Amino acid sequence: MTQKIVISKPGYDATTETDPNNLIYSSDYDSLKYYASGEVQIDMSASGDIETSVSHDLGYVPFFIAYYNYIPYSTDYSHIPFYSAGFGSWTTIDVYATTTKLYFTVKKDGTPAITQSIVYKIFRNNTGL
Repeated sequence: MTQKIVISKPGYDATTETDPNNLIYSSDYDSLKYYASGEVQIDMSASGDIETSVSHDLGYVPFFIAYYNYIPYSTDYSHIPFYSAGFGSWTTIDVYATTTKLYFTVKKDGTPAITQSIVYKIFRNNTGL
């Protein structure tokens, strides 16, 4: 018998439940494993292309996720990629990874000069990319 860890939702028996919708956790399924998380500040003081990066040195392209604080001084975040356009202005924010770094790129024209936060999480999972 293979050893495993199963945590069922209330009202279900973890020793017999087989429907994954009734489980909180099962070691039969892969889960994301954190490697690093943090926040970078992007100085958007000028129009044009802006790029910053965070090193991870995992040796492979990891699974990652990033969010942009799109309303300054608030707790409202939007998933990246982020695109915004208004009358006479536009901003795009993208993120991509290599085998050593996570890169954050901003392209903008005509938008106000501010510093914005990007929150990221890098996972240890190697997706084989």
